[in-house]
Amino acid sequence: MAERNLYPLFLHVQDREVLVVGAGSVAEKKVEDLVSAGARVRLVAPRATKRLRALAKEGALTHHARAFTEADLEGAWLAVSATGARGVAKRVFQEAERRRIFVLAVDDPKHGSAISSSVVRRDPFVVAISSSGQAPALTRLVRELVEQVLPEDHWVRAARELRTRWRAEGAPMGSRFAELVRSFKARATK
Repeated sequence: MAERNLYPLFLHVQDREVLVVGAGSVAEKKVEDLVSAGARVRLVAPRATKRLRALAKEGALTHHARAFTEADLEGAWLAVSATGARGVAKRVFQEAERRRIFVLAVDDPKHGSAISSSVVRRDPFVVAISSSGQAPALTRLVRELVEQVLPEDHWVRAARELRTRWRAEGAPMGSRFAELVRSFKARATK
């Protein structure tokens, strides 16, 4: 596979249309993440998992129980192709490219213009890790390692307090990091 230069990006999908083609177990996780991010998910697939049918019944998404058509991309800001059917993935990609819509093709980077990452969320941090689609299992391992080293809530509270003080005092940006490190070293030895 040719090396791809990727531009890492977090997308604001709140209240934006996202088309998901495919409704199996692979699509399920992507859909849940999109719904939790506030996207208006349109799901297109002849069949869907029990969980996805339940989300549709709750009104969290719209499910069109049929095969994909090019018109399904109308109004979409992003498309997720999670069918496992290469022919369908190719059609989704070609039409999305024509319309200038990014496509996340799950486990099929050839038919995508975006690659999802493994994500760690620990407020206020969101850390995304990607191997550019080349080593998904290793990406997951790295995510698990990052989860172990992210600061706990009390560290975040302390950093927020320091920032509030720095802003009130007009502390220069250059001095802040060193003070943060000193403060945390002092806390760690207590």
